[in-house]
Amino acid sequence: MEKILTQSEFDTIAGAWTTFIQGASPTEVQALFQAAPPATNQYQLSASFSLAGTATNPSYLVAMLSTPGIAQVAARFVLLSPAEAGAGTPAAPRFRLVLYAADQRGARLSAYYQSDATWQTIAPQQLTAIGGLVPYNMVKGWLNGWAIAATTQQLQPALFNTAYGPLQGYNFDLGDFLDPLFAAKTFTDQRLFLRFGLKTYYPAYPESLAAPAQTFGLVVRLYSPSEEADGAELSGPSYDMSLQVPPG
Repeated sequence: MEKILTQSEFDTIAGAWTTFIQGASPTEVQALFQAAPPATNQYQLSASFSLAGTATNPSYLVAMLSTPGIAQVAARFVLLSPAEAGAGTPAAPRFRLVLYAADQRGARLSAYYQSDATWQTIAPQQLTAIGGLVPYNMVKGWLNGWAIAATTQQLQPALFNTAYGPLQGYNFDLGDFLDPLFAAKTFTDQRLFLRFGLKTYYPAYPESLAAPAQTFGLVVRLYSPSEEADGAELSGPSYDMSLQVPPG
């Protein structure tokens, strides 16, 4: 579930992510994003924040975006302690995102806000329909890339590597989060999703022309639960003009 974190709480779970990804095997990375038996056809494809709230008690996302001086939204990867499974249901995903408001120089201005996360059931033959209509083939390729890798047991630590060390998150321009909200008009049951994707490219270093590299990325989209059943999307475009951290 969503929650506000203290500095100590954030440091603990952010450090847990870095320690995990530095020493994880491909099997461990796959297990992090795939539900345990018997729900092995469920995967984590996103993290999300609710928009529902009131003028005096806004949602965590709205509160963060209302921070005076905000110019960027920092998204950091964290790893929660293992949770207990429910009756007939797998334990909730341990991989989460933590957002905070930052100024133009990247200095933190707000509290730390932890995302919600759920498993999603998906069959390989349904991959082209993930999340409904995607307006740009580039974005669809990113989202499908992650889903294909997850369902074919191809998730591995290398997807979270950078030339500067383990990938710790992304820094987004404020507009990547504000622009989708114009389509919401009133904040009721909508949720802002940070969808998981894989970007395929040829890096400058290490040079590898025989096969492209792939790196985990995030795509910001706004959805309404009342429309998700038929795949309709609330906002039009997807947003991802983020910068990797590190170097960030």
